[in-house]
Amino acid sequence: MAICGRSGESTGRCTHCGRHTYGRAAVCRRRRCPGYAPIWAGDQRRKLFENLGAYDGECAVLAVTAPGSDQLPWDAQHCRALGDHVHSGLAGCRVDRHAAREWNETASDRWRRLHRRAYQSVCRHGVRPRLLARVFEQQHRGVLHVHPVLGFRTPAERHAAHLYSQYLFGLAASYGFGFTERKLQTRAPKRVAAYLSSYFVTGKKGKLSLQESVMCARMPRSIIHVSTELTRLTGVTMRELRFRRFVWFIADRANCPLHEAREIAMRATAGTLDLSVDVFSPSPRRLAAIFGRTPPP
Repeated sequence: MAICGRSGESTGRCTHCGRHTYGRAAVCRRRRCPGYAPIWAGDQRRKLFENLGAYDGECAVLAVTAPGSDQLPWDAQHCRALGDHVHSGLAGCRVDRHAAREWNETASDRWRRLHRRAYQSVCRHGVRPRLLARVFEQQHRGVLHVHPVLGFRTPAERHAAHLYSQYLFGLAASYGFGFTERKLQTRAPKRVAAYLSSYFVTGKKGKLSLQESVMCARMPRSIIHVSTELTRLTGVTMRELRFRRFVWFIADRANCPLHEAREIAMRATAGTLDLSVDVFSPSPRRLAAIFGRTPPP
C-alpha cells in the first residue's frame, strides 16, 4: 500500500532520486535511493538481529574472498599519487575497474553454485550444514567478499560446519574465488548480527550512519539472505518490517491505538479500504465506521 506524504499528493516521482514511484508514494523503495537507503539499512539490521537472535546456540562465521592480483590486477593509475608502495585496499588502492566489474557481476551466481556444490557434498556424509545467513561485503579494493553463517549448536551441526568449510576451501578456486577461511570463528548470534550489519550501517539507536556499500552499484541485488527457517519462526522479514512502519504511520495519522491501526493497515493492504488522502479522514466517526462501533455524538 503506497502512502502519500503529509504535504500532499505525490507527483509520481521520488522526492530524493527522481525515479518513478508506484501509486501515491513520495519516496521509492530502492536500496540505492538516498531517501530510502537509511530505512533499508535499518530494516536489514533489525532483520539480522531478530532472526539470528532466535537461534539458540553459537554461530560459525566463514569468509570467502575474491582472488589475488594474479587474477584481479591493481589499477596503478588510481593510486599513482602514493608513489612507490605495496598495493593494498586499506591504502586506497583499487582493482582494475574493468576486471572488478566483470568479477562482481558474476560473483552472486558463482557463489550460489559454489554453495550448492559444497552443501551437496556435505550431505553425502549424512549431515546437513545449517546456513543461517549469507552476507555480501564490498572490500576496500572494490571487489566482493562473502560471509556464510552456519549453525554450530549440536554435534551434527558442528560436524557439518567443519565439512562445509573444508569443501569450500577445496572448491573455491574452481568457481573463481580466492582465499577461504578454514578456521571456524564461533560467536554468539547477536555478536554475529552486529558484526555483519556493520558492513552497511554503523552506530546505535538513532545515530545510524550508512556505509558506502549500501548504495554501491557493484553490490548484488541480494546483499543479505536469512534462512527461511528463522524467518518462519520469527515472522521478521523485510515485508513485515515495511508493514509495521505502515501501522505506525496510520496510528500517528489517525491518533488511534496500534491494534486498531494494524487492523486498518490489514484492510488497506487487502484492498477493502481506501486510505488515499481524498477518502481517509482520521476522525472518530470514520474509525467507528471502519470497526462497526457506535459513532460518537
